[in-house]
Amino acid sequence: MPPTDTSGIVLRTTDWSETSAIVTWFTRDLGKLRTVAKGAYRRKSPFSGKLDLFYLNDIVFIPSRHGDLHTLSECYIENPFPRIRERLDAFTAASYCCELVDLATEPEGPVPELFELLAASLAALDEGRLTPLSVPLFELLALDCLGFRPDPSRLDLDPGTRRIVGDILDNKHLARLRLTAAQHRQLDAFLTMFIGQQFGRLPKSRQFLNRRDAAR
Repeated sequence: MPPTDTSGIVLRTTDWSETSAIVTWFTRDLGKLRTVAKGAYRRKSPFSGKLDLFYLNDIVFIPSRHGDLHTLSECYIENPFPRIRERLDAFTAASYCCELVDLATEPEGPVPELFELLAASLAALDEGRLTPLSVPLFELLALDCLGFRPDPSRLDLDPGTRRIVGDILDNKHLARLRLTAAQHRQLDAFLTMFIGQQFGRLPKSRQFLNRRDAAR
C-alpha cells in the first residue's frame, strides 16, 4: 500500500523491542493511529528526538495490510511545545488532555475538531496560558466534539455554574468567565462523574490534577 501523510500529536509511546517503539498518535485526518518506529532507540535513528510526548509532527507511514499497527517511515517536527516541560502544572494538564483523548477515541476514527482542540490547548499551555478553567474547558469541548455534549439545563449544578457550562459549550464570553471555589468543585465533581460514566474509567493522570488543585 502507498505511504500516507498526515499531521499527528504524540499521545504515548511504548516499547516494541529493545530498539523500536510503538507510537500512538492523534492525527488530523485519521484520528487515533498506532505506528511502529523501527530502530527508534538506536543512536543514529532518523526518529531520534522526534517522538516525545505532545510533539506535533508531520508523519509518513506505510499502512498495515492486516491490522492497525502501521509502519512509521518518516517524521518531521512541526511543533515540540518545549515550554510545556518547564512547568509541572502545564506538563500535568497536557498529559491529562492527551490521555483523555487516548481514552475517549477509537482507532482510526477521524475527529478533526478534536485534533484542532488538542493542538490549540497544547499551544496555549506552551505559551503559559494555563488558568483554573483550562482543563474543564478542554474536557467540555472534547466531550462536545465526541458527541457527548452535556445539556446544561439537566445538570445538577447551581444556576451560575450551569450558565458557565452553557457559555463554554457555545463558545461565549470565554475571556470573562470566572468561577468561585464552590463552582469549581461542582464542575470538577460533575466532569469526574460524567467522564467516568461515558468511558468506563477516568484517565490515570486525573489524580495528579486533583492533588495539584487540593494543594492550592
